[in-house]
Amino acid sequence: MTQLDARPGDAPAPQDGGPEQATRAERRRAARSRRRRTTGLMAGVVALVMVVAVVVVASGAAHSGVGAQPAPADAPAGLVLTGRSMPDPFVLVVGSSTYLYTGGYGPGAAPHLPVREFTDLEHVGDPTDAMPTLPSWSWGWIWTVDVDQTPGGYVMWFTSKSTTRKDPNGALSQCIGEATSTSPLGPFVAAPQPVICSQWGSIDPRMFTDTDGQRYLIWKSDTNADHTQFIPTPILSQKLAADGTTLVGSPVQIAVSSQRWEQGLIESPDLVVLGGRYYLFFSGNQATTPSNGIGMATCQGPQGPCSDTARAPFLASNSQGRGPGEESLYQQDGVTWLLYSPNAVFGSYLYRPLAVARVSDGPHGPYLSTFGGAVPG
Repeated sequence: MTQLDARPGDAPAPQDGGPEQATRAERRRAARSRRRRTTGLMAGVVALVMVVAVVVVASGAAHSGVGAQPAPADAPAGLVLTGRSMPDPFVLVVGSSTYLYTGGYGPGAAPHLPVREFTDLEHVGDPTDAMPTLPSWSWGWIWTVDVDQTPGGYVMWFTSKSTTRKDPNGALSQCIGEATSTSPLGPFVAAPQPVICSQWGSIDPRMFTDTDGQRYLIWKSDTNADHTQFIPTPILSQKLAADGTTLVGSPVQIAVSSQRWEQGLIESPDLVVLGGRYYLFFSGNQATTPSNGIGMATCQGPQGPCSDTARAPFLASNSQGRGPGEESLYQQDGVTWLLYSPNAVFGSYLYRPLAVARVSDGPHGPYLSTFGGAVPG
């Protein structure tokens, strides 16, 4: 935003040794000139606001269904769905079918793992439960779900607290588990024990398939759970076997929180390829504050290294919701969609809404673009 050196209508301060006091006619001419400048500036501000404003269309209905419509063609983002909480959104595309997964609503709350099959994000119905039976090690709440199709069926990676493992402070550790199913709608059957659970916990798994077909699992080491010292959070990557459930080799650190706006915290990593280049999207700063944003780093490959040089988030708090929160991206019909669920809503909605933006690739990398008539799904 351009900052003006003086407020509209401010006259220059008189200087010592300046000209004689202006005549009455000169003062009238100066006043008219100031009014013209002020009117022009205000018109410019109004035009700027109209160009950059994001129109939020919320259903506001007191039911579990949702409804929305695309933003106008000149808006940089698009849909906001309300009416039911949709934290940690993730979309899986299988042929002509599209599935929306979100995190659970709380410990023991049903459905444990909400999934919705939809035609487009203007018409999303009620969820079913993709994991009606939780693993015995989970404390009853699942979030940050990622699903992919493999030759043997569907594989899911997810986050939950473990009732059997504790961090050095004695708190229950957050761990990463995996589950399988023959259908994207479930039921998914989880492994009897968590797969990844480092000293301070591990969260936010995302699968990535490279252009050569090699799969990787990317996640965050939850080092910020150690409240006795400041440790910038790292993002790790490890190869997966073709079955999507077997880790191969050892994990490699590909990124770490490095920018001031992140305040030492990056999480919810999601690696994508746009224009033949690798980009790591992530959530930075505390998710429950308006200072939270969605960041982006450039990577040399699925095992890094990734370079995070941006001094500001790719997407910050906006009129779709404050604290964009944990994001994910998916591609369909040549369009890349960015999903997020604002966390720092502070009464704007009863629940965390689902917000959707469109990402395009340009000479200088990814940017938020207009919908151009496209509808997610």
